[in-house]
Amino acid sequence: MPLRSDWSSTTCPIAHAADVLADPWVLVLLREFFSGRTRFDELRSATGAADSVLARRLKAMEAAGVLTRVDTGGYALTAAGRATLPILHAYARFTREVDPEGPWGLTVSCARCGTVAESADWCTHCDAVLDADAAMWSRRSMGGAPFTLAASA
Repeated sequence: MPLRSDWSSTTCPIAHAADVLADPWVLVLLREFFSGRTRFDELRSATGAADSVLARRLKAMEAAGVLTRVDTGGYALTAAGRATLPILHAYARFTREVDPEGPWGLTVSCARCGTVAESADWCTHCDAVLDADAAMWSRRSMGGAPFTLAASA
């Protein structure tokens, strides 16, 4: 019996998006793409995923149009993949709101003004859109220093 339903042919946009993005491995891989990791070995090392799990998820993400293979032997996010950034930001905000003292360790800030984001998709201080070109992350797992996202991801 399958672990989850197949909503790939549904007319509901939320169910269709969930069919592509609701897999926790996909969300973790998107995080790594935005952090600048694009090669299989980098993704495996950063996530701890088994080769078979990683290969299946990358293949599914490619089939869904979220990423594409590039000549350098890695992968790159497509426009659809880049459009997932506010979803990752919403997850980060959710964990901070549910448990602000928790060890979650991902802070989203505006790269233009430095303000910690209060919204998943725009800066409430300077009104910049928090896309890959205007967002910074600070991850405890990466030493806590703010870094700009891989804009060409």
